[in-house]
Amino acid sequence: MRRIAQPELDQIGRGCLAFQMRSLSRAISAIYDAALSEAGLKTTQFSVLVAVANRGAVRPGELARSLRMDESTLSRNVERMCARRWLRVEPGSDRRSRRIAITTNGIDLIRAAYPAWRRVQDQVANRLGSDGIAALKLLAQRLRHPVSNE
Repeated sequence: MRRIAQPELDQIGRGCLAFQMRSLSRAISAIYDAALSEAGLKTTQFSVLVAVANRGAVRPGELARSLRMDESTLSRNVERMCARRWLRVEPGSDRRSRRIAITTNGIDLIRAAYPAWRRVQDQVANRLGSDGIAALKLLAQRLRHPVSNE
């Protein structure tokens, strides 16, 4: 088996943009998870609830695309959230389709979590500063569309 040289490993370890972005995502998620735990939520659950509340009843594939989430991951999350009665799955326009809708319990949970979200949102915004927020939004906008393999 051929080994990769240490300089290449060092270069990847120090400069990999994917690692840097995942590390930042995990750090921000941990901050939000800690705050939202007061309401019994994780950041991913809060994001799904808010997305469904904003869109109304939505097809699973459409919701997964809008959240940039793998459909199987979304399906597992939705299943758990349905078991907690935060969401429900309704029949769609034909026998094969279905839609995800938010329940009254889900709306109540967003209301309950909002003060913690608002507080942590302000804390993170203060830590980033206006330049950091602008840079983060610019990066998100630039990277929202997949890079072609050309």
